[in-house]
Formats: sequence, structure tokens, C-alpha cells
Amino acid sequence: MSADPWEAATGVPAVERSFYETQFTGSSLVVALTNPDADAVEQVRRVALSLDRARAHLVLVVDGHLPPGGWASALPAEPLVLAAPAGPIDVGWAADLWMAVGVSPVVVVVETDPGTATTVAGRVAASLRALKLVLTDPDGGWGEPPRSFADVQQPAKGFAQDLASRQGGQVVPAIEEALAGGVTSVNLCRAGDLDAELFTFDGTGTLFTSGGYIRLDRLRAVDLPEVLQLVEQGTADGLLRPRSTEEVARLAVTGLGARVLGSDQLAGIVSLEVDRYRAEAMGEVACLYAVSRFSGAGAGGLLIDGLVERAAADGLKAVFAVTVSAAAAGFFTRKGFREVEQSELPDVKWDGYDDTRRSLARAFLRSTADSF
Repeated sequence: MSADPWEAATGVPAVERSFYETQFTGSSLVVALTNPDADAVEQVRRVALSLDRARAHLVLVVDGHLPPGGWASALPAEPLVLAAPAGPIDVGWAADLWMAVGVSPVVVVVETDPGTATTVAGRVAASLRALKLVLTDPDGGWGEPPRSFADVQQPAKGFAQDLASRQGGQVVPAIEEALAGGVTSVNLCRAGDLDAELFTFDGTGTLFTSGGYIRLDRLRAVDLPEVLQLVEQGTADGLLRPRSTEEVARLAVTGLGARVLGSDQLAGIVSLEVDRYRAEAMGEVACLYAVSRFSGAGAGGLLIDGLVERAAADGLKAVFAVTVSAAAAGFFTRKGFREVEQSELPDVKWDGYDDTRRSLARAFLRSTADSF
């Protein structure tokens, strides 16, 4: 049983909730909810409590339906309530909204035109320039199973056509209006999945962005606690081998991070281990781990591209990777690596290597002169 009572009660791992609470700190999030049942209200309560811990602002856009006891019973603080404008948001109403968010951690916006909560939420999120908009829908995210990530700048992938009929045609325009208005991302999920969608690495629905969602950056000393946390998660997932704090710190010094836009949160990490292989002019891909939610956003690919580019600039002739994961093996193949015999890697790689793990390990090699 989990030692963390909040984790035990919600089923969301504490490390994952902490990751997102840090990402959301000081931000505003808009959530659209219609005709809430008891499960949806409980989800809102969990989300509101986590956002309160993150000192973030929750704006809940709802229809006229109230849960038993009203919204105050489901929220950590008495909310300010505003009636939504019947049409587009004007400067005066937007100013009222901004002031409400400034004085209350929770604001409830009630639609005045029945059946338009999703449309209103898109406008509200754009007006606030919120970090995130969450649209709830009984059918959940886009696709079956839902795709974890979608870029609205790639319409050829078909999300607009597939979602065109959702909620009478409200979903796609709301997504597009919010992103065009400066919102960093839009989530589409079931109301009963709100907590898991916002506070777990895997999520449950689809995360929409406009253009890239992550950027590549060198790791900093202040990142070490988060790097250690990600390595621990990667080890628990069976993707990384166990490493001491000192080993991780050494790798972090030469490491790269994929950071979530709008925050300094790390969506993934990788390091280039060179010292042991300098004589062969080779480097090893070490500690490659991308938070699953952001793998669809290209975090892993971005990290590898940056690492190979750095290796070439440092005069290395090749980089190699060793993995026991079939998924990671497929990833390396897609990124231009070829599978080789273990004997083609530097002998020093296998010094002190666990025999059981080596029997399962697959080796991949990529020339820095190759292009993708």
C-alpha cells in the first residue's frame, strides 16, 4: 500500500503528481464541464486540490447544472462565480475575469447560452492566455485508443475531420481558438479521467498544441534532483539500469534536457558518455528517458538529434546505445541506428556489466556522418 495517502486515495503516483504540480505552479488552467455527475465532481475536487497546492488558478466553465451542495462543496475554497457573456468576450468582461482570477484561486464561469460551455471555455482560455485548457467529452480523446499528442499545425493527420461532430461542432473551434489565443496546450478527455489526464505521465486523452511543445536545452546543476527522479522512474519502468547518485550526476554534467514550453520542467533527459570511449572516438547514449506523455511530442527524437549533433561537433565518429527494451530498440532503429553485435562496441563497455542484463542487451550503432 502506498505510504502517500493522496496517492493511495487517487491512484496517481506521487512523483507524477509532483511533476505536474511543479509545471502548473502560478499558472491558470481552464476546465470545461457539462452536466457533472458525482464522479466528475470528485475529479474536479482532486484537480482543484492539486492546483491549490501548486498555487495555480482554476477557472471552471460549467453549464447551469450544479452538484449537490453547489460547487463550493467540491472545491477547496469558495469560488467566485461569473455569468458568461452570450457572445464573444469583450474587454470589460475580460477585465472582470482577470480581476476575479487575481483574488480567488477558483473561479466558476456559468454559461448563459445553453449547450455552449465548450465554446465559452475556448474563449475564456484565450482571454486569460491560460497555460492550459481542458475540454471534457464523453468520447474522450482523439482516436481509439486516444492519441497522446497532436499538433494542430499538421492538419493532414485528420484530427479536425475526426472531431468535427463532437458536441455539435464545438470542440475543434474551441481547440483552435485557445491555441491561436496563446494557450500553450489543450487537453481533450472524459470528465471522469480529469485527474489522471492532468497529473500522470501517460494521461488518458489527447494533448493538442500548435507547433512544438518542448525545447532542447543543456542540463543545469539545479536540474539534478529532477534528473535523479526521472532516472528512478526510468529504472522502475525497466528502461534504464540502476545508477548511483554520483553516476547520474556525472552523466548530467554532459546531459541534455527536453523542457516543456512555458516551464522549466523536464519532459526527458539524455547524456553522452565519452570519457571511457575516447580512444575509439565514440560516445554512448546514456540515461535516455522521456516521460511517456511527451514521447508523442517528439521528446525522445529531439534528445537523440541533439546528442548526435553534439557528438559530431566534438569530433566523434559514432554513437552507440545498448538497451534491453524492445520499444527502445525500435526507436533507435527509426532514428538511424543499425543493430550490431556486442563485439562491435568498445570492449570497455562490458567491463563490470551485469551478465544477466548483458544476455538480454541489444546494441545499436550510428555514424555521426549519417543523415536522417
